[in-house]
Amino acid sequence: MKRTPVAVLLTLGLFFTAVPQNIFAQTAPAVEKLDDDGDEYDGDFYEEEEKRLTQNGAGDQYLDVGLMPIFPLNFGNQLYVGGGLTVGYHRFLTQYIAVGGNLMFSYNSTIGSNVLTMIPIMVGVTFQPYVGHFEFPITFNIGAAVENYVQYNYFPGLIIKGDAGCFYRINENWSAGAEISVMWLPQWTGDKSKDGSYSALAVMIAARYHF
Repeated sequence: MKRTPVAVLLTLGLFFTAVPQNIFAQTAPAVEKLDDDGDEYDGDFYEEEEKRLTQNGAGDQYLDVGLMPIFPLNFGNQLYVGGGLTVGYHRFLTQYIAVGGNLMFSYNSTIGSNVLTMIPIMVGVTFQPYVGHFEFPITFNIGAAVENYVQYNYFPGLIIKGDAGCFYRINENWSAGAEISVMWLPQWTGDKSKDGSYSALAVMIAARYHF
């Protein structure tokens, strides 16, 4: 009988120490995950932001315009350094692959004070990796060109052109940079003695509008 008060006291002690822990466990607010700045972390928000800030994705498009000096690689001293203007449209199929087309006008003056002009229309495939804000497009183009020299016209002339460049993404809509291009335009007349080709190196400064 003398042990009963001791047992009661032990029981009450266990009750009062256990109950508050259960109450606090049930009522304590959940600790929210914070980011590095101490703000509440929202996984969906950051995933959406990362997707939005990805420079290119399937369906993204851009227009480009560029000016270039053109250095002929053959014809010796018969052709002087010329120039060109190009405008184009491209659409991304994936984050790195884009397809599109370009219209270009180019010219070279000759030692006889005449002018060789070419107007190529091309389609192309671009592979464009990027590092940070820098984009590195590598493009293969093929198309047809209208060629004119004095009273001679040649159409359709084949053009094959390869480009490699570096662009800086200024913001979501604009980038600017430079490209080096090598182009080759063969001319087949049906008379092998008159067949020939034109090849040139171009260095282009360009701007692109992304949308």
